[in-house]
Amino acid sequence: MSATISIVCYKSKVLKNNEFYLMLRICKDGKRKYESIGIPLDPKYWNFKTNKPTSKRTG
Repeated sequence: MSATISIVCYKSKVLKNNEFYLMLRICKDGKRKYESIGIPLDPKYWNFKTNKPTSKRTG
């Protein structure tokens, strides 16, 4: 019964200023739960291939 926690940029909900929320993804027993941490992020500062932040603009 181990759980994994990671931070993801949640692309399913776009804010009015074209930013996405950073979310905690908690996986336990084959189930996923997303919890918002309340931080919006411009997608040009997120690398969606590695699922990590980037300091360079990618777009």
